[in-house]
Amino acid sequence: MASLFDFSRQISNLKKEKRYSEALSYFKENKTAFSKEQLSNNEYIVSDIISCLRYTNQFDAGFQFLKTYDIKIDDSQKERILTAYGWLLWSKYKAENENVNNFDDETQFFDEDEDNFQQQDFHYDKNELIERIETLIPILLGLNSDFSKTLVSNLFSIVLKSEKNKPTPNWKLVNDFCNQIDPILLSTDCSTIQVERKGRTQDMELASDFENWYAYKTKALMKLGEWQECFDTSKEALEKIDKFHYSNDVWFARRVALSKKNLGNAEDAIEELETILKKKREWFIQKELAELYFEKADLDAAFKMAIDAINNFGPLEFKVDLLYLIGEILNKQGKSDLAFKHFSLSKLVRQDKEWKVPQKVFDELNQFEQSEISINEIKNLKSELKEYWNGFNKNDNRHKTLNHRNNSDNLQGEIIRILHDNERGKDGFIKSENNEFYFSVSPNWHLTNELAVGIKVIFKVLPATDGKKEQARILKLID
Repeated sequence: MASLFDFSRQISNLKKEKRYSEALSYFKENKTAFSKEQLSNNEYIVSDIISCLRYTNQFDAGFQFLKTYDIKIDDSQKERILTAYGWLLWSKYKAENENVNNFDDETQFFDEDEDNFQQQDFHYDKNELIERIETLIPILLGLNSDFSKTLVSNLFSIVLKSEKNKPTPNWKLVNDFCNQIDPILLSTDCSTIQVERKGRTQDMELASDFENWYAYKTKALMKLGEWQECFDTSKEALEKIDKFHYSNDVWFARRVALSKKNLGNAEDAIEELETILKKKREWFIQKELAELYFEKADLDAAFKMAIDAINNFGPLEFKVDLLYLIGEILNKQGKSDLAFKHFSLSKLVRQDKEWKVPQKVFDELNQFEQSEISINEIKNLKSELKEYWNGFNKNDNRHKTLNHRNNSDNLQGEIIRILHDNERGKDGFIKSENNEFYFSVSPNWHLTNELAVGIKVIFKVLPATDGKKEQARILKLID
């Protein structure tokens, strides 16, 4: 009869050779030669069997094995068993949340969107799997080894990213999960991965678990409308994080500003959002400023910012609340016909997407005497209003200074701002003769890596075309 050592070694060898099913069969056929206590006290056998069950996708059998052999998961347990159990939890959670299919594209989470702060029901029943993960993470953090840190990072990510990737994330679950973890114990190390984009391999540095905790936590607080805690935690993130990724410094600052707005400090919110807008010319930040100016009854400033937002990059269907806001501003300005058309388009876009139309939209439309615009007329209404919005672009100062110059002329300028620098390329703004021009370049262009703030370039202005706004095409660098 084989000794316990030989029994353990045979299972280990089969596992190393990735013959997982054979290892499980060998265990089942020969386990009766040993007592239950002998098997449960052998950390190598226990961890290897858990791993083999995981690799063969028998996750529930792994949990049953732990129960059968009375394996306790606590801070006195061997690290080998704890890590095997942790990876079993990770695999089980991943299998149950198939939407987690692209962990490399971190920027998808951190490219901020317009946030809906309307009251929502985020009640949920915490499942046993999350409870097990919440129980294990503090134990693993206490081990303070490289293996345990890697596992914590993966468990932390699988729960939060899977929830974020759902069509309707439960932000209370995200917030509660973050509350179970002390961020001070999380790693501040930033790992680098290689990603392939369009046949080209590039290095990509990922945010640390410490930074990710603040990113998820503050966004959850914002979604839940917990404004004081959102303000405090976002400020804390700006103070404690040494290096930011995915423009997180901008998004933390935005959450500070929105917290101030919702806590009644509109003036400070305007000042901070104006500062953020210089770094990130996102349409939803312009919309937030337009709302603040509208609340102050500064209709001219509100209208200008709202028009900038509607003309900025971003799908129209995401801007249905912005359409409503422009309608409100125009109504206050006494331009009832235009107001009616904006309220109508806000409704029609929602109906076209089969989204619920808020009662406030119907309430506004009911105040007008005009006949209802049908869904069949949405295309014509879009075209009419786009022409109206674009008319303001033609009248701004930049176009006045450029109307004497042919679009085919080459210009000289300096890159003053980089908005994004990632696997999708770079974009930003060039300044020339007191005017700013948006540019974007692909990651495969031969000069992309050399573009940075302060670099002087020769470029030409491409005129606006249907669906695309005017932008600069960089031709070469100036030595």
